[in-house]
Amino acid sequence: MRKIFLACPYGHADKSIVEKRFEASNAVAAQIARSGSVVFSQVSMSHPINKHLADLDKVGIGSLWAPIDQVFLEAMDELIVVDEPGWKESAGIAREIEFFSTRDRRVSLWSDVKTEFA
Repeated sequence: MRKIFLACPYGHADKSIVEKRFEASNAVAAQIARSGSVVFSQVSMSHPINKHLADLDKVGIGSLWAPIDQVFLEAMDELIVVDEPGWKESAGIAREIEFFSTRDRRVSLWSDVKTEFA
């Protein structure tokens, strides 16, 4: 069984783009789960919770999620990046790619592997 950490660009000044990214992450996570693989979608988990953390700025939210994400990064065998616009500019995705790459774990773009989950 594949154990997948799903990365997706998230932050943006335009809230409608944030919502679009959240929905894209959910759609991909659903497809992966339906295939029988284990998936942890960080954006799917954090977005609804972040709505209850309005008192925290971007740094505060990042500090809150960093140790939680670390647990899931270590538990998963591979990384799939939802290659929506903005993924190349995402510092979080860059860190996640580095984490998996330096441990010789598979890193893929969703557009390259989505047929594996059809």
